[in-house]
Amino acid sequence: MNEVARKKRALEYNRRVNAGDLDAIVELYAPDAVVEDPVGPEPVAGHDAVRAHYALLLSARVREEAAEPVAGQDALHVLMQVTSVMDYLPVGALYAERGWLAVPGVPERARVRRASMQLIRIDGSGLITSLKSYWGTSDLAVLG
Repeated sequence: MNEVARKKRALEYNRRVNAGDLDAIVELYAPDAVVEDPVGPEPVAGHDAVRAHYALLLSARVREEAAEPVAGQDALHVLMQVTSVMDYLPVGALYAERGWLAVPGVPERARVRRASMQLIRIDGSGLITSLKSYWGTSDLAVLG
């Protein structure tokens, strides 16, 4: 898969997340794919775990804005800056439990903004084999 095709695949991933289509998101992943979001805690691996990860994000009405992807010259990777905004519940509550984010006054009405860099590894057939989302606690903010 050439650089342009890998960039298009990364943007297609972003489009499917914004469309809220769980099945279409999982279809982009290899059966043994690994997602680290964020990099650091335990990664999730395999379609069932990937599905559960995105089901949680979609339940929070996540919306992502991606910058222009950058292709690696290794014929495998794409790097993309992504800003995500989602409902505080349920994901923000998990972040708060881990000490990453403050609990807002009215959690039911709050949103969370998260800035990240996503390193996506795409195999020759166009399937995502790895997605690593790099972000720290200073990249999180409660909105409203």
